[in-house]
Amino acid sequence: MKLWMTLAMSLILTACQENVNFDHSVKMIPDSYYENAEQQGTVVKMNYQTKLYGTSESITKYCYVYLPYGYEENGTQRYDILYFMHGGGSTAEKFLGGNDSISLNRKNLDHMIQEKRIKPVIVVTPSFYRNDIREDSLPNAGDLVKIFPQELTEDLIPAVEGKYRTYAQSATPTDLQAARAHRAFSGFSMGGVTTWWVFAKAMDYFKYFMPLSGDSWIVETMGGSKVSDATATALSDAVDTKKWKANDYFVFALTGSEDMAEKSLTPQLEAMKTKPAFIVDNDFRKGNLYYSVLPGGKHESSTFAPHYLYTALPEFFK
Repeated sequence: MKLWMTLAMSLILTACQENVNFDHSVKMIPDSYYENAEQQGTVVKMNYQTKLYGTSESITKYCYVYLPYGYEENGTQRYDILYFMHGGGSTAEKFLGGNDSISLNRKNLDHMIQEKRIKPVIVVTPSFYRNDIREDSLPNAGDLVKIFPQELTEDLIPAVEGKYRTYAQSATPTDLQAARAHRAFSGFSMGGVTTWWVFAKAMDYFKYFMPLSGDSWIVETMGGSKVSDATATALSDAVDTKKWKANDYFVFALTGSEDMAEKSLTPQLEAMKTKPAFIVDNDFRKGNLYYSVLPGGKHESSTFAPHYLYTALPEFFK
């Protein structure tokens, strides 16, 4: 009886969602965003202690933290926070440009905040690699992003949010989880793969997810294309296991039509549409699953990630 009801619900949802606009257009950043904003945030490098999970080895890693314009002056204001993961072979410096240069992503954040397209937000850019030893092979990266959610929740988030003013009242697990509606995770390529792992393993800490040009490997490598339905089912099961309600999470995935990840991401998202856990609606306030494909967009983070953030980030933290 339960199986029959589940199948019936899936068919009803699929029929209803055929009439909504699943692929919302990607908005391109204005030309002015390629120049420095008048009001600029600051970027600081932060060390934190973690360990190689699965071993007893403790290590020191670093991340970069973007603090929006006015952070130091507004001493009591609390901020939403976005954690952004780089792609395979890249570094924690990539997204923001480190603390010595201003990347296009950083200019984008400055302008969006200055123009009130988004509320002021803290952005953290870590790495799934360790700092002293680099092994950039795809299988190795796949193993590292799978275990990263544990480092994220047990070490990185407490270190960052114990220091900077987010909505978490303290760095205890209870307070960090209570502030999940003010926390988002995103990433490009292997960072997108990481985002799906965070969705599956760490939704206690995050409400908003923005996977960019990366599918879910929760079932197997390149699972979005190889086993799209099984992948969608596994992601749906991750929701059901914790008994989350439909308005407890929000996913906005983006990629480009010429991006190599599109062939994996599109079938996965289409399969997710058929699962009761995921709701597609023309109104961003009513759905929890959205997907955009930029015509001509390629697998180039520096070029295309700013447009994806410009499109999706304004829909977060509402």
